[in-house]
Amino acid sequence: MKMKKYFVRNLQEGWMLIREELGENAIIISIKESNGEFEIIAASPEKSIQKPKNLLYETFKKSFKDEKDISGYEKLIDLLTKLKNTDLPDKVLTEIQDEIFKIYTPVIEGIKKVDISNRIERTPLRKKYINILGNISSGKSTTIAKLASILNFERNKKIAVASFDYYKVGGSESLKRFAEMMQIPFFFIKNEKELILYKNAFDEYEHIIFDTPGNIKNLVEIEKLMTFITSSPEAENILTIPLTKKESLIDKDIRYFSKFKIHHLILTKYDEIQTYTPLYFILSHYDYRISYITNGLEVPQDITTADEILSRIAEVIN
Repeated sequence: MKMKKYFVRNLQEGWMLIREELGENAIIISIKESNGEFEIIAASPEKSIQKPKNLLYETFKKSFKDEKDISGYEKLIDLLTKLKNTDLPDKVLTEIQDEIFKIYTPVIEGIKKVDISNRIERTPLRKKYINILGNISSGKSTTIAKLASILNFERNKKIAVASFDYYKVGGSESLKRFAEMMQIPFFFIKNEKELILYKNAFDEYEHIIFDTPGNIKNLVEIEKLMTFITSSPEAENILTIPLTKKESLIDKDIRYFSKFKIHHLILTKYDEIQTYTPLYFILSHYDYRISYITNGLEVPQDITTADEILSRIAEVIN
């Protein structure tokens, strides 16, 4: 049995040191407090095995004045240690480091500078043509159903839903079912000619919500149609971004869809993320305002105004 005496400022710090040096099965023999300091005698029932020092951890720890200041960096230290000890070629390690720096340096440097109150779209869904854009699997269909519910039931507006997402099998079927359940007219459009033909029918509605295809980069005619509807002075163009996507893919989507004059964002799949990091990334990289954040698949309840969630983030970083 190995015994050791520790002098620490608080019991949590003492327990961390004991576990690190004596192992998870260490037992406390005695605790005494004197002049704001604790004397702890602990013992390990196991044979003393000298644990090799993590030199990377020790070097990193020296950058902090207080032991408690290092808490929260455990996963980062673990990642760096794994990278250091890996057998990956130098070229791959360099690429990994470059990617980390590219994505997270602006987050670290920029998040404190973001005026979150100025990044909230507080008056969404005001224009006649509300165009919902986004890549495949971005949650467009359920988001449209939720927006339709807000306009129809909460604001008591006369609305219709239109879709030209006919390139994906069943692309509009789920949305059509939602519209039928809410007793909202649904229009299926295949081209610009049909859009013009429906114009007189659209005149009787206060809002038309347009569902658009996701992967349209090679669909020239659909891209022209989207350019046409998003260019109208009566258009409100909203891009849906799933928070579960990798940062590089989020960046790719925003860069591509920005040519359609995006007015604000709706962030989806908030319920599927574990940390605020995806939100930090979007806030620190792009100037778009955020109107709504969806947090589940239930219609209409799983959607909230951006203000409700972003105000929490403001409290965390300020």
